[in-house]
Amino acid sequence: MIAIDSDLLAIFHIFKKDPRFETTKNFFISLTGQTKAITILNLLELCGIVSTATGGEDATRIFHEYSSSRDIEILFPNLTLKNDDDFWASLVSGCFSRIQRGMRFGDAAILWTLETNENIDAFITWNIRHFKDKTSLKILTPPEFL
Repeated sequence: MIAIDSDLLAIFHIFKKDPRFETTKNFFISLTGQTKAITILNLLELCGIVSTATGGEDATRIFHEYSSSRDIEILFPNLTLKNDDDFWASLVSGCFSRIQRGMRFGDAAILWTLETNENIDAFITWNIRHFKDKTSLKILTPPEFL
């Protein structure tokens, strides 16, 4: 399954004058009919960007569109927890181990979520330098994927 970063989602939905828009659009077209993945963190980040760019109503619409889509799988960290405290311990250790690889928190949390899920064939992002050489996942830009 192909996982998609927030930057592609933001360009596709909001920043249509971005020079990367056409390539981003072609990337999404190439995946028509295929199940794609985004983390819950990517979805929340997109909704925050939409909310500041166009308003809360649009953010709510986007959230519902993605959460009810049949060809988008929303990924959560895949954990076995005994109690609520285990979640926080897992979040801190999972993210911090990625922060130690030279990542910011948001990227570390997204990578933690992706790495705790199976079936991720590649992670597509324009921000390849944020992830390159920091994971065993295949990290590609949209042109590299296409």
